[in-house]
Formats: sequence, structure tokens, C-alpha cells
Amino acid sequence: MEATRLDHPSGKRGTNDADLFDASELDVLAGAMSFFVRSVNLSVSRYLETHLAGTPLSGGTGKVTTLFMVQKRPGITAAEVAPYAGKDAPAMARLVDRLIASGLIDRRPDPRSRRRQLLFITPKGEAHLDLVRDIVSRERREAFGMLSDEEHEQAVRLLRKVAGAYLRKPNGKVVPGAGAAWTGK
Repeated sequence: MEATRLDHPSGKRGTNDADLFDASELDVLAGAMSFFVRSVNLSVSRYLETHLAGTPLSGGTGKVTTLFMVQKRPGITAAEVAPYAGKDAPAMARLVDRLIASGLIDRRPDPRSRRRQLLFITPKGEAHLDLVRDIVSRERREAFGMLSDEEHEQAVRLLRKVAGAYLRKPNGKVVPGAGAAWTGK
């Protein structure tokens, strides 16, 4: 892959993407993982928004995660999905309402507890997940093509480790449903 020359805000040019992050200009941020995670998140969010434009999945975060979890664990609750979607209870309730209004999921009362509401994916939701799978299959090449296969796998492994740690409460207890939601256990 041929290197692209990029303009730096200071006017310098370079062929190495890392050249754009001058430690003297970024101060403490030059070594802060949070800065680079946020930078990549913004870029990838724009990539996904572009590809999801015109669908009920565009505009905001958490919808795709929610759909996949509801598909893999029919009858999961919004409270169980919320930590993975990065939402508090009120925001998760609004997200679920939007997915229901778009016809992507259904909400049904739990026959064992009328206060609990269970989520189920609809055929329309399944079809939208097929679109997401197609986008994500291209994402590796289009958004992360600068990484070798080994670097990509290493980055995913490390980010999964960090993300998993953030799903745990400060007292060491796992958030309800954490882990089991992904394994189906």
C-alpha cells in the first residue's frame, strides 16, 4: 500500500501517519491511549454513519450493538444490553423505543414477571444486521487497511481486554449480563 502524504496543522508533511502526532504539540496526549482511542472512534463513527445513512441504524450509537445482542439472546432485557451499548437506563429506554418504532425489534412482557420487558429481533432487524455484516466485512480493509492482519488481530485483542475491564464495576463485580450476553450462557 503506497503511503499518502498528509498535511499537518503546523504545515509539515509526512508519509508516516504517526508523523501527524507531534509529541511537542500534543504534550501529555502524545502518550495517552484515551486520546488515540477517541480519535479512532470519531473516524470510525463517521465511516459507519456514511455507510448506514438512510437506515434506522444511522444517527447515534448503541443501535447496532443492541440488535446483535437481541438477535443472539432472544428475550434479553434492555438493562442487560445497556452496558455494552454504553447507555444509562433512560438513554437505553429511548434507544429501544426508537428500534421498536423502526420495526427492528419487539418488546414483550416476561411471562414470569410482568415488570420485566423482553426484547426480540424482527425480520426487518435481521435484514439490517445483514447490511451491518457487509459493512463490517469491508471495514477492516477500508478503515483499517494500514494494519497488517497480525496488527489488526492484536489491536482487537487488546481493545477487547480494555473494553471488558470497563464493563466491570469498581468493586470487581461483573455488570449483570456481562460476558454471558456474548457467550450465550
